[in-house]
Amino acid sequence: MSSAADQYIREVLHSAEAPPTIPVRYFYTSPLAIDDPLSPLPPPATGSSTARRQPPRPFSEYDNEAINETWLGLRKKILKHNEELGEKRRSVDGPPTPTAATSTYPAVMRLKRKRGGSAYGEERLGASQGKDVPSVRASSMGRYSRSADVGEDNSPSSSSGPQAATLSGSMRALALDPNESSPRAETATTGMPFTRLPARGNAPSARVSGSLEEHRPPAPQVTDSYNWDEEMEPALPGVKDKGTSRRPQKPSSGPSATVPVGVSRLHHVAMDAESIRMEPTYWAPINDIAQVLRGTWFYKDTMMPVEVDVANMLEAGYLELRPWTETWKDELNSAVEVGALGEMKILHKLWPEKPKRVESRPSTANQMLSTPGLTQSTMPEEAVDAEKERRTMLEHVCDMIDISTGPEGPDNKAAGDTEYGHGGRKNVYRSAGVMYASETEAYILKPALQPSNYYGRRPLANYIRKGRPIGIPVVRGFDQTAWNKLHPPKKSATAQQAKHGVSSSQSGAPPFQRQRSDPALALSDRPQVTDLVLVIHGIGQKLSERMETFHFTHAINAFRREVNVELGDSDVKRHLRKNMGGCMVLPVNWRLRISLEAEATGPAQTEDPAKNTYGLKDITPNTLTSIRGIVSDVMLDVPYYLSQEHHPKMVSACIQEANRIYRLWCQNNPGFSEWGRVHIIAHSLGSVMAMDILSDQPTVVDPRFANPACPESDIPKDQFIFNTTNLFVCGSPVGFFLLLRNATLLPRADKEKPGADSYATRGVGGTQGTYGCIAVDNMYNIVNGYDPVAYTLNAAVDVAYAATLRPCFIPPATSSLFAFSNPFRAPPHPHDVPHPDRPSTLRLPSNVELETHDFSREDIAEKRAYALNDNGQVDFFLKYGGGPLSIEYITMLGAHSSYWVHRDFVRFVVCEVGRREGRGGTLRGLRAGKRKGVGVGHGV
Repeated sequence: MSSAADQYIREVLHSAEAPPTIPVRYFYTSPLAIDDPLSPLPPPATGSSTARRQPPRPFSEYDNEAINETWLGLRKKILKHNEELGEKRRSVDGPPTPTAATSTYPAVMRLKRKRGGSAYGEERLGASQGKDVPSVRASSMGRYSRSADVGEDNSPSSSSGPQAATLSGSMRALALDPNESSPRAETATTGMPFTRLPARGNAPSARVSGSLEEHRPPAPQVTDSYNWDEEMEPALPGVKDKGTSRRPQKPSSGPSATVPVGVSRLHHVAMDAESIRMEPTYWAPINDIAQVLRGTWFYKDTMMPVEVDVANMLEAGYLELRPWTETWKDELNSAVEVGALGEMKILHKLWPEKPKRVESRPSTANQMLSTPGLTQSTMPEEAVDAEKERRTMLEHVCDMIDISTGPEGPDNKAAGDTEYGHGGRKNVYRSAGVMYASETEAYILKPALQPSNYYGRRPLANYIRKGRPIGIPVVRGFDQTAWNKLHPPKKSATAQQAKHGVSSSQSGAPPFQRQRSDPALALSDRPQVTDLVLVIHGIGQKLSERMETFHFTHAINAFRREVNVELGDSDVKRHLRKNMGGCMVLPVNWRLRISLEAEATGPAQTEDPAKNTYGLKDITPNTLTSIRGIVSDVMLDVPYYLSQEHHPKMVSACIQEANRIYRLWCQNNPGFSEWGRVHIIAHSLGSVMAMDILSDQPTVVDPRFANPACPESDIPKDQFIFNTTNLFVCGSPVGFFLLLRNATLLPRADKEKPGADSYATRGVGGTQGTYGCIAVDNMYNIVNGYDPVAYTLNAAVDVAYAATLRPCFIPPATSSLFAFSNPFRAPPHPHDVPHPDRPSTLRLPSNVELETHDFSREDIAEKRAYALNDNGQVDFFLKYGGGPLSIEYITMLGAHSSYWVHRDFVRFVVCEVGRREGRGGTLRGLRAGKRKGVGVGHGV
């Protein structure tokens, strides 16, 4: 903005006393509470609009301050950007002539009338202003006299009606017809305490003769319609609408900013000149982009934000009546003394109504219709777009609010959009009136509750001053104390455990530094993340595009919540290593990166007329469409993966998505690639993909790939750019795929695993590129006995060694009177190190067994098992279902997808990720044990 515009706003538009700054609060409409580590699962949904119907949730105080600071900084950048854009337009188009300026910019004519300046000079002033700093308008501060309406009444017998009485100040100027002057703009004051002096400047000029409007028939009166005079037109043509009801059609090219939010910093608020929204940081948004609302006025009974349009209209009336001044207090007291008539004069109409036009003489068009012999006029009547006019009014209301504070001051506008309002629906209150009871309180009154001398209604004296409820009370500014009383935080034991176990990404602010000022992270025992867990999904994610409840991200959000709870449990803490920090779980949505159905038969060959190209839809019958759609979205991922054409695409999509997440994580958490660890959980088909990738993975990855400065072109496309510490597979058919290839599950011979020295033994490990030889420290195969897709893997290590092991069941995480030997509750012994080379003493081998037994094979098998897992085995079984009333076939239906909410599985993953390295850190109940009655040579 130019210095001339700044000076004009300071001298002409700004009042002597600016309105108080509003304690704004930002809300978001996501069903997932980002500041609650124990947030519930999202409700069942089938469309993207469900999240918008959820009650908005407030950001934490820490995040709210950061968002508002960024908002105000972005506001200044947008002003500067629009100023530069205006300078470029003038340099390209050149200075317009006064005639063009007057016809193109209606505000120029107004400025010329007000200040007597040249048209070109005033045009430069208006053109230099940005979007958020509006063009100057004569009636923006609203100081027209209200005294002329003292003698009127809103009784049914009143001839003049209530419309003129409710059109006051700047709102009256908005509703005036452009071709008529105000009959009350220059009325003298009465001396009543609740009257005001006229605003600077004169009333709108008289009708311009010879215009085309004189020959048009009068436009029909439409309910809730507002037409504006020429003084309220935008100063620049083509300026985008600022109304909150209109959504941006494409991303803005101007300045923008992002702010990381949430207790774990997994989301960010993105804002630009068009919108403000909350998006996930590490996964692609699918129906989970949350609308962000900037609240200024709030419902007193719930402290929920008032609808954006209503809040801005409330603020416009607040600027006009100036309830923060002592003068307004005197007006309220005088209104109580006068009675109902006095209260009628302090009632502010929320939405101004346009008064009916009074024709002084019949128009030319009417004369043509009534004069015999003249042809009827065929000129079309001007259509009235009520919604467009409402948006225009809201735009100018926002301009008035901007002018009241200035570009360097606070922003008192509400912004954003939400479909949720008071009572669960979005309200507009078109016929309501507002009574400002104090500096921070107001009451929205429907017509039946508004003051009336005819009916003797006095809401101020009989209700508001006596503390009796009436209408809808609203307050200006957010009250955190009131919110805590109305919405008390969770204080259960599980919620406290989650607050102790939650951790956070840095995202610009070190967690330990943020912990001192952010209450959401204050109770965390491990605010900094040391272990990153990437979860690779299996089949069925194509179905999530149509059914949101099947989205893998929702399941991982629930799994992360349970991880936070377990990290805060005292039974788990005693098993964690000393340098263990937080554990962050992120989904790897590889299926959303590719489309396989359109290329099911290869690329089209248009140059070959004999080439037949067809797709999945061409071979799908039209019967059982719903069932076939589910089968196609869920089951066809398996044959696609087995095909030679689509297999590389699916593997590459998984690698690129995991690498993208890891690079972004390292960018937001500097130094993580040096001291952090990465683990992988793979489910169903994802475990098969992990086996393929880790078989070709280098044993040690170059750390420079994690550096954000590394060019994207140097990132390998056929491998992970991180070293994998632990691999957890659940519901996994990997055993079957190893059987198909006649492969053995092997460790890497050149990998130096902590606490192991048996890699150099011949026959124990393998090399890179051998299928089944994976580059990990430990591998875990979690099996649900009722899961028909899961297979065991101990036999893939060594079939004879697997026959000697008893099944290892994961200890239950729940407390029970019968769980006497729960290893999670037993503290680890510092010298409790297993000795796998000691044979079982239950039965000594005979001389014949000693002479015929091949000890070299058993030694290789045992070393191989411990190289793959410190517990000496790979298979771990979950206790699921069972009982006298259990039916196996019914239990089977939910077994394959039950891992993420199974508490035993969650605790098992947390303990194995956070335990000390080597065999000395393993839990006693998870170590390999021989079957009873099995000797050294059994099964060999």
